[in-house]
Amino acid sequence: MRKIMIVTALVLALIFGYAVARSMAHEKMSKSGERAEVNKLLGASIKNPQGEDLGTIADVVTGPEGRDAFAVINYWISDDTQKRIAVPFGALSCEEQNCVLNASRGTLNSAPTFVSEDDLAGRKLAEDIYRYFGLQPYWTEEGTEK
Repeated sequence: MRKIMIVTALVLALIFGYAVARSMAHEKMSKSGERAEVNKLLGASIKNPQGEDLGTIADVVTGPEGRDAFAVINYWISDDTQKRIAVPFGALSCEEQNCVLNASRGTLNSAPTFVSEDDLAGRKLAEDIYRYFGLQPYWTEEGTEK
């Protein structure tokens, strides 16, 4: 009888632990800007309001606070030269696999550069990129968690 009670208690503890872990994972996903939804944008086409093709979304990068902050765009400068640009998600307007970025080719040619996605975790570069695209970094807005 004692063994049955111990096994039952262990099974209940495992079930409870699973439910708590699943709940916490769902909460983390929600706080990170619905990462699964954002990942659906990988490969999405980027155009400016004039309809010029600017590139595609190659990666999603989290910012200094752990939220999805940047879309890394493969931007073609010319037929044989490509540049990777980090663009704040707030600068993009997306529907399914089509996104619009209110920026000219000249703006993207002069955009701040980075070597690796790890560079974007640094506050200085991340803030510079947000401000370059005319946005306030979400981690500096009043009322946000620090």
